[in-house]
Amino acid sequence: MDKKKDDVVQSFLTALDHGYRESFLMYAENTYSVYEIWLYASVLGYEGGFNVLEQWIQTNYPKLNRRQLLLAEIVKLESDIDFLRQQVHADLVKPDAAATRIAHLSKELRGHVVEVDKITKGTDRRGLVLAGADKVMRELRSIFKENEDVTNALELAYESVWAMLIDEK
Repeated sequence: MDKKKDDVVQSFLTALDHGYRESFLMYAENTYSVYEIWLYASVLGYEGGFNVLEQWIQTNYPKLNRRQLLLAEIVKLESDIDFLRQQVHADLVKPDAAATRIAHLSKELRGHVVEVDKITKGTDRRGLVLAGADKVMRELRSIFKENEDVTNALELAYESVWAMLIDEK
């Protein structure tokens, strides 16, 4: 990761008091969604870009990409089905034995496709909601930056909304 980009996240972490920093680091370690980590960072005052934070997360707290793994399994299953069909055409496997195996592999393949679709739709929807929430928070901070009373009230409101978002998981 670029040293300059790492400095943005490190500056953000250094600016946090100990309790918030520890809370954020634990959240970053235990949360699967980079979008949620980014929104939590925004609630805590992170002003850097999403890509910078995402790279920092992947460097320090790598996340398993379930969607990518399922897509790779789909490709393998399709290959297995094609290979089995080729063996039937070459008279290496009896059609009745292959039919059972192909049906099983096809069922597994359809299950993977459905799961990828669920992950994609859920991630896209949640990501859009979180990006919208982040945009609103940034705009409100910008509009009321001169009024400390309003800014303090907004910060409390952001923390409350964040707590509700976490409870909705």
